[in-house]
Parts: sequence; C-alpha cells; structure tokens
Amino acid sequence: MTIGEISRLVLPIIVSVLLFAYAGYCWVTQKVKGKTKDEAPKSFHFTVIIIVPIGLGQLFGAPYWVLE
Repeated sequence: MTIGEISRLVLPIIVSVLLFAYAGYCWVTQKVKGKTKDEAPKSFHFTVIIIVPIGLGQLFGAPYWVLE
C-alpha cells in the first residue's frame, strides 16, 4: 500500500469516529446546536439519526473502495 492509499483509508475512518463522537455527545447531553431535546425534538432526532448512518458509511465504505 502506498501513502496515498493509506491516507484514503485513514481519513474517512477518522471522520467516522468524529461523527460517532458527536452523535454520542448529543445523545448523552440531550442537546443539539445549543437546544435541548425537549426544545427541538425533531432537530435532535434528525441529527442523531442522520449522523450515525453517515458515520457507518464512512467507516465501511473506505476499506471497500480502497481495497477494491
């Protein structure tokens, strides 16, 4: 593997970890963008539900495209 292939593999994994960390932070604090879950329930659920599949796509898509 070359340096370019390694960076194409590592960068999406780092992004997915950061996305999971933000989703976890939102879930634990029950806040999103400074508003609580009770103040903005749709925004809270939308954010958490969208970030997790994007993170999963980043996590599993990177090895698939690099190793293909």
